[in-house]
Amino acid sequence: MTDGGDTVADVRAWTDRLRSCLPQSVDVRALGVVSKAPFQILCTREALIWRTEELARTACDALERDDFAAAAILARAVTENAALTWKLMAVLDERAKYTPQKMNDLLMRMLAGSGKWPEVPKPIHVMDCLREIDKKVPGAMSSYDGLSEIAHPNWLGVSGLYSKNDEPNYITYFGRGLRGADSSRGMIVNSILGSLGAFEYAYNRISELMPSFLAELESIWSNEKDDWPSTR
Repeated sequence: MTDGGDTVADVRAWTDRLRSCLPQSVDVRALGVVSKAPFQILCTREALIWRTEELARTACDALERDDFAAAAILARAVTENAALTWKLMAVLDERAKYTPQKMNDLLMRMLAGSGKWPEVPKPIHVMDCLREIDKKVPGAMSSYDGLSEIAHPNWLGVSGLYSKNDEPNYITYFGRGLRGADSSRGMIVNSILGSLGAFEYAYNRISELMPSFLAELESIWSNEKDDWPSTR
């Protein structure tokens, strides 16, 4: 999803930029519309940027310790955040095809969905979001699958990370970074950077679309707001 040569420092710099943009609140009164949809969109988006910053920052810490399994799991979660934010952007961008009720139902699944409690909305399946983003960001799914090989207890995430065979002497050694450390680090870094790019694009695109969306909705008072938070 990105070019080679990227480093953990590049991920750290991007994460620092996100941290400088973390929102503190969403003011319903400032939205000034009867519809709940803008509030639902913005609350979901702002929680996602907080989650993304935390995951990416912690992934950097793990990468600097050569904790590649932890870093891959965190990077995979960043990719899922990007995919869900992209879905949120798509709902706003393609709002004309939804009735108010269908949009409300979909946004509530994104804002408050849970697979644990049957009385709340069913969550959006993240794999559906990943398949959608892969159509616009080629390589997103391939990158996610690569991270999954490490995140799951497959060969690459267990023996491939923590063991190395000395075949002539019939000895297996265990530890961190015994083989392919640079390759593992590079793959995880590239995946995080690609996901952060997709996340930031969708986050900022929502800011661009929000004023026109608000203008289409029934107003509760005259209170226009032209500038919405972005990571720029």
